[in-house]
Amino acid sequence: MGKRSRKEAFIAAKRPKNGNDPLSESNVFAEIANDSRGDDALSVGSRRHHNMYKEDANKIEDYELTPRSFKGVSSDATEGLPVKTADGGLKRIVLKDGDSENEDNEVESEKSDEDNDIAPFDGNENVPDYDEANDEDYKELSPETREKKIKEDIAQMAESLMENPEDNVLLFAKLLRMMSSHVPSTAKLSLLSVVPVFKSICPSYKVRPLTDAEKHEKVSNDVQKVRFFEQNLVRYYRKYLDVLSLHSLKFSTSPKATDLDIVLGILSTRAACQLASPLRFFNFRSDLMRILIRRIMHKPASAAEYDVFKECVKTLEALLVEDVDLGSISLDISRMLSRSIRRRNMKVDESVVNIFLSLTVLRDYDPHASAEEKEKKIKLKRKEKVFLTKKQRKELKEKKKIEKEIKDAEFKITAEERERFQAEILRTLLTLYLEILRSRPEKLMAPVLEGISKYGRQVNLDMIGDFLQVLREISHDLLDSSNDNIMFLNASQTRQVLLCVITSFSLLSYLPSKRVHLDLNKFVEYLYGLLPLLSEDAEIEFSYKTLRLMDPLATDLKMKPSVNISTEAELLLKGLNAIFFKSRSGSQARSLAFTKRLYTAMLQFPDKSTIAVMKFIGKLISRYDDIVSLYTTEDRIQNGVYRPYAETIEGANTEVAVLWENLLLEKHYNPTIAMGARALINRAKKEPGFM
Repeated sequence: MGKRSRKEAFIAAKRPKNGNDPLSESNVFAEIANDSRGDDALSVGSRRHHNMYKEDANKIEDYELTPRSFKGVSSDATEGLPVKTADGGLKRIVLKDGDSENEDNEVESEKSDEDNDIAPFDGNENVPDYDEANDEDYKELSPETREKKIKEDIAQMAESLMENPEDNVLLFAKLLRMMSSHVPSTAKLSLLSVVPVFKSICPSYKVRPLTDAEKHEKVSNDVQKVRFFEQNLVRYYRKYLDVLSLHSLKFSTSPKATDLDIVLGILSTRAACQLASPLRFFNFRSDLMRILIRRIMHKPASAAEYDVFKECVKTLEALLVEDVDLGSISLDISRMLSRSIRRRNMKVDESVVNIFLSLTVLRDYDPHASAEEKEKKIKLKRKEKVFLTKKQRKELKEKKKIEKEIKDAEFKITAEERERFQAEILRTLLTLYLEILRSRPEKLMAPVLEGISKYGRQVNLDMIGDFLQVLREISHDLLDSSNDNIMFLNASQTRQVLLCVITSFSLLSYLPSKRVHLDLNKFVEYLYGLLPLLSEDAEIEFSYKTLRLMDPLATDLKMKPSVNISTEAELLLKGLNAIFFKSRSGSQARSLAFTKRLYTAMLQFPDKSTIAVMKFIGKLISRYDDIVSLYTTEDRIQNGVYRPYAETIEGANTEVAVLWENLLLEKHYNPTIAMGARALINRAKKEPGFM
């Protein structure tokens, strides 16, 4: 072969070795054959080289811009990212556009077919109600036989679901359709039959939806079966909750509500109560809680609704008690309850607010932790920090990601997350309490004040001033001396004043004295002014748990709170201990004034209250020696006289008073009280201050 030109050498170097060169002789001959247009006169040998080099000269620049072609790959294929194999090599990935589109279409068609086959009743869909008479399985049967057959089928389907849920999960579709029946027995039985089924087969973790990549990946038959079961279980559970939510909206006071609607509403609420605690870690937890909270926001109008009301309250309280380690459930309940109470303008029952007293997650929460302790924790974390290489950091990041997924699936939280939940719960709760106090609904004042006294040690400094201001206004309005009806305070108003005093001191009892200096003298005077009213209260030792005859003329159902059960005598002793032993509000002058007024009140107190007050006075004498001067009857040089009806402690001039009531108590019909009175006078005589 002779010498080749430069152009020929360049073309030869550009040709790929796989034989798919568009400039090969076969391709050139094909082009010549197409462009010849019947010109067969030209000799093949003479035109072959002429046309080849002519076309080569025109296509060199276009050939450089043409993408490479691969052997065995069609033009409609898409090049994917390579995958690293186990031996360290790279595996080429080629995706066919046509096949992927066909697969997507097949998957979508399968999904649509599956939805059409198992799509049951949905509260948002216009699905016709279930009619037994038109069902092919029952339409030829008599009404009595049909009802019996339906009951047997419902029981059989529920049993099959519990025995083999993975293979029979589609049976939920028919059960859900039966819930829309107008026959009471069918609707009620189908509604309640799935409750034990869900409690038995639902896992104690949240099932997440499959991602697009997981839907298209190839998995084993066992994995595919489990995925199919879990996804359909969540789907049917969601539809069942829609049914419960729809029925639970029907109350006896609802317009156009039939008897069947009212019964189904009660049964749906009971079903939600039974599912709330066992499935608190499963999907759609908030929907279950919303059903319960919506029920307790309405006043029950019948005995059956009242029983359901109490069951909902107990279920929510049990959820808060069980959520001592996590806090997420308590946060959800607190948020939904607070929003619902605001939406009702605080017009709810007392037991609804008492639900917050079951928040066990706040037991170990300390919002007043010093900044030094937090800095120490940060320093310890810095000391524990270890240098890691780039590869180690990458591995650690992947490990943390996996641990986070496992933790989310198992509902495990860190200490920081739990503390964040606690702070959010406390903020939501205290904000609601403050709003209720400002609106002053009479039925909710006592439970709110008792709740503040319980969580008062956790109130931050920013809200303490607002709480004290509201408590001061409430007490002042109830004990205003210009009010002519002050002597007719009912038990609820008396309890409010006592709780205001206790709450005000509990708010400051856990704060560092060096940082907070607040004056609580007003609350001391409020308790001092309340003592004469308490002495005239015949039910000072009674509570809601005290057995008593029911009023035969009562028409309304009376709600008995299960938490706010402290008697007025117990609250009085709590307030006295808060003033003289748990704060720095006590003084010699105040101890004298309270001792004299307590002795006067003991003449009317019941036996148990009198004995308890005597023990308190004995403890008070140990701390304030000047009290013994009130027991002496010797002549003393003092200014003025004792004024028992004075509104203030300073105006009573108690220094000149004498405890003549102790002599009457020594002659009390109760021997324990008589012995206590003699013990107090004998003890006072032994003190150096006794004259």
